[in-house]
Order: sequence, then C-alpha cells, then structure tokens
Amino acid sequence: MRSLPVASTTLPAHPASSRAARAFVAGHLRTWGLDSAIDDASLLVSELVTNAILHGRSPMELVVRRVKTRVRVEVFNDGRRSPQARYPDAASGQGFSLVQAVATRWGVGDEDGAGSGVWFEIAL
Repeated sequence: MRSLPVASTTLPAHPASSRAARAFVAGHLRTWGLDSAIDDASLLVSELVTNAILHGRSPMELVVRRVKTRVRVEVFNDGRRSPQARYPDAASGQGFSLVQAVATRWGVGDEDGAGSGVWFEIAL
C-alpha cells in the first residue's frame, strides 16, 4: 500500500513566514499533482500563519498532507493558549471566518483536539 504524501517545515514568527508558507504549500501541492487546491490552500495557510505570528509569537510547524480525498494543512506553535475564533473587525482582518467560509473542514488543536494550532482541509 502506498503512503499518502506529507511534508513539514518550521517557520519563524516573522512576517516573511506567511509568504514562505504559501510557497511551501503551493510547491508541494503542485509536485503532488493537486493544483486544484493551490489557490484555496495558499489563501488559508497565509491566514493561519499570520494569526500564529501575531498571537503565538513563537516558531511554528507547518504540515501539509494528502488525506484520502482532501488536502490537510496544519499550523502549530508553542503558544500556551489554543487559538480562539473571533468575529472579524477592521483592525484584525477576517479571522477564522475566512477559513470557515473556504475550507471543507477545520479545527483547533491536533487530532485529539489538544495543543496550540489550527488545521483546515480542502476537498479535492
């Protein structure tokens, strides 16, 4: 049985990490032949990484993987608090409302719902 592709990297809590995250995700999706997910995944990973930079203020782990008929992107950092969905305002942008609107599924924490991170999935 062939395993599904997965890739990960560590990014610093720096504004340039949003661009690096978009390039990382898009590059792997392109390599895996999953071009249809690039635009949405790039948009959403940028939102998650920017949020992690602003609120986590620590290096973050970015993981992109194929999960059966979906692409899953996860952003985890060393923050002590779990991310909280907030209503958007003019000062803070769209928050998680953008992720909720575009992603097929999304959540906070790891597979067990623990940890400081956010993930989303996009159907292929």
